[in-house]
Amino acid sequence: MTSAGLDQFDERLLAVLQVQGDLTQAQLAERVHLSPTQCARRISRLRQEGYIQGYCAIVDHKKLGFSILSHTLVTVRSHDETANSAFRAFVQGSPEVIECYTQTGDADYLLKVLCRDLDDLSDFLERLVKATGGVASVRSSVALQQIKRSPRLFR
Repeated sequence: MTSAGLDQFDERLLAVLQVQGDLTQAQLAERVHLSPTQCARRISRLRQEGYIQGYCAIVDHKKLGFSILSHTLVTVRSHDETANSAFRAFVQGSPEVIECYTQTGDADYLLKVLCRDLDDLSDFLERLVKATGGVASVRSSVALQQIKRSPRLFR
């Protein structure tokens, strides 16, 4: 067994699925040197145990007209339950927010925000401040160029 109680076949399955989640059972079995039945059983177990949380297509956001990717740091005034709930509800209801993290450091949250243009980003930021009511500061940095993007944990 290797990391997190997974054996080498589990890790091979995860490594392949991270890059090509649309392979058939037969193709996957051939890649990891298991039978299709063994692959199916292992994948089912990995899903049940939460190692595999789902599958999705990686879509090119620029081709869909979303040209602005912003990393936005948010500091809130208060950490009481009402303020936290309002902030989290706003984030959950905002399709522009594609990722959100609580974090250590000078900001409380890091948002990854995807917008069509700078006007959309500006509108989003105004809605953020108005909707939550407890924002102390917001700092956004617009990504200029993507250098690396990888969903891979196993190689």
